[in-house]
Amino acid sequence: MLSGITVSCFLFSYLTVLAFEVSRFVFKMPGRNFLLFAMMAAGLFAHTIFLANQLFLDKAYGNVPVLSNWFQWTVVGAWGLAVACQLLLIRYPSNAITLFIIPLILGLIGLAEVLRSQQPFQATPMGTDWPAVHGFSLLISTTFIGLGLAFGTMYLLQSYRLKTRKTFKSKFRLPALEFLRTVNRISLFGTCLSLAIGLLSGIVMNRGSAGTVHWLSGSVLFSLALFAWSAMAAGLELRTQGSLGGRRSAYLAIGNFIFLILALAFVLLSAHGRMIPGEANRDTPNADVTRIEDFGGYA
Repeated sequence: MLSGITVSCFLFSYLTVLAFEVSRFVFKMPGRNFLLFAMMAAGLFAHTIFLANQLFLDKAYGNVPVLSNWFQWTVVGAWGLAVACQLLLIRYPSNAITLFIIPLILGLIGLAEVLRSQQPFQATPMGTDWPAVHGFSLLISTTFIGLGLAFGTMYLLQSYRLKTRKTFKSKFRLPALEFLRTVNRISLFGTCLSLAIGLLSGIVMNRGSAGTVHWLSGSVLFSLALFAWSAMAAGLELRTQGSLGGRRSAYLAIGNFIFLILALAFVLLSAHGRMIPGEANRDTPNADVTRIEDFGGYA
């Protein structure tokens, strides 16, 4: 199934989209919006085919679980943001939305390349669905957080431009403040809900043989802190009103991203979720169960 598609294929498309967007500041180009849409669609198509090969064809021939390593996890996260970016291009073709989302996509792809050689996550008993729930819920929360950063930044910039009357007219258009605040609210609530599901599924996976949870383990504590911040941000959002509320929503969405970066840094620097040395050979098509240790936190 188009097995020759590599990361470079969709990376080039996304870089081209970013170049077209930046060119708005330099010169006028007839059909720029169509080219943006076409190149974004081409990149998303290649991205989707690449993921299909990674997650399904490799599983068929090598019994590799879905989201079995950090490389797959980050590439899927980039795909989620790319889908959102494509939908927003359809709704707001003349707005510079891609200028804020494409750098996040490129950052995740770059992180994926850095983590390509990382050991796969530890396997769990066959037929257990908790790892999938854990991984996908945290992927969804990552997508919400990424969108919150992009739209929170757009809100603050658009608010400043309107306040100072620096609109730059057609060279740099952004959606209305009402729409930006709505997306920020969705990102805050969506992050809280998906993190709650990820935290609960991680706690279930973290239960020891005696049925207890290692509450003092670093991964669980950090996940609890991340969720607590997200829940507080969602609670504050419910109480905000007016223009101040819009700015507060933006700051809270950006704060979610900062906490996410801290969480990812902690997880990547720890042995969280990695295959235990000496047990990699047990993850074979004929193996029924492998051990899992300290897999209760973030992804």
